[in-house]
Amino acid sequence: MGVGAYTLILFFGLLLMLLIGMDVFVALGLTGIIVVVLSRGLGGLTMIGLATYTAITDLTVLAIPFFVLMGNLLVYSDMSDRLFTALNKWLYKIKGSLAVVSMLVCVALAMCSGFTPGLVTMALVAVPAMLQRNYDKQLAVGSVMAGGVLGDVIPPSLMMIILGSITRISIGKLFIGALIPGFMCAGIYIFYILTRCYLRPELAGSTVGEEISWHDRWTSLLEILPPMLLVVGVLGSIFLGIATPTEASAVGAFGALLCCILYRKFNYKVISDSCKETFVITGMAFWILITAKFFSQVYTSIGAQNMILNLISNMGANPWLILITMQIILFLLGMFLDDIAIIIICAPIFLPIAVTLGFDPIWFGIIFILNMQMAYLTPPFGWCLIMMKALAPPEVTTEDIWRSAFPFLGMQAFVLIITILFPALVLWLPKMMS
Repeated sequence: MGVGAYTLILFFGLLLMLLIGMDVFVALGLTGIIVVVLSRGLGGLTMIGLATYTAITDLTVLAIPFFVLMGNLLVYSDMSDRLFTALNKWLYKIKGSLAVVSMLVCVALAMCSGFTPGLVTMALVAVPAMLQRNYDKQLAVGSVMAGGVLGDVIPPSLMMIILGSITRISIGKLFIGALIPGFMCAGIYIFYILTRCYLRPELAGSTVGEEISWHDRWTSLLEILPPMLLVVGVLGSIFLGIATPTEASAVGAFGALLCCILYRKFNYKVISDSCKETFVITGMAFWILITAKFFSQVYTSIGAQNMILNLISNMGANPWLILITMQIILFLLGMFLDDIAIIIICAPIFLPIAVTLGFDPIWFGIIFILNMQMAYLTPPFGWCLIMMKALAPPEVTTEDIWRSAFPFLGMQAFVLIITILFPALVLWLPKMMS
């Protein structure tokens, strides 16, 4: 059996298993085992041990449990409620203020966690508050969903850690390179919300509520100062070269513990819940990383990578045409598959092709992540859409959720296109890193 046949079995077998509902790590491991036995016999199964050892001894992946613990400690200490209340005291007179505040809280939670707790917390806190103020349902739901997925684009992102671990791209440079595109997404969302509410004030409902004094406003800043200093310290230490992402994540987790003490939320329940959630997310991530490493080794050992690179080189097609084709493939896969599955399937193929065509790997990694962000909001199987239906009040229908996603999908696509056209948006800050 030739390389082409093994490649088809490897990738179409994985795709089929994912489509019938298998867990990502089960599909990865089973597909890899089938191909390695067919190509090398039972002796090839020693690759499983090698992949496991390589994955769990990689110091960069230690950033995952520390960043997750950092985020959980801050979330379980009611930081989201504190941020929502504090920011609303400053913006409550602006039309659409609750939607803007929800977006800002999601940005803060994304920068404190590496994953997307903003969707869950704001769906439970902000969506009912906005509907109570007679906000347009689609504006309320869409702003929370778009803000909730910013955790993939704004560092420290678990998706970037997984992508960097699989492709051997510098995770620190991915973090720093994502800052401008990530904040562009948030800024465009906020501009859209404010513009729509200015042109159609009825979308933002009523602004009932008592007057808030300047003393209360300034006092509220004390609620958001500790986590903001923590975020600046973590990302700043990576940017300045003082710490690696793994070292910075450990400092961040310790700083989050200090924030818990400062907020007077340091108790057994907070520590227990934070650690349990961290174990669950970290365990899932490590299973995926181990099987992804095994899958990648099988993919390389059968010669598939060289075959695909030679095929692309012999085609002589325009590099930009190939790049656009890859983005279209990622977008279409995002309509049906989980983003982690897409990263594992496509990253080992697409990144070497992009490098061969002369594209920068950091830049390509960021546009890959930007595309994956769209997968969360893409019907019919967007994870964000499903989560919102489970968390939103009963009056929010599936049609409301789907329709609310499309304007924000358009804005995500706009940021993706701008980032493709202007690579300096990604590469400028990494080049300045010490």
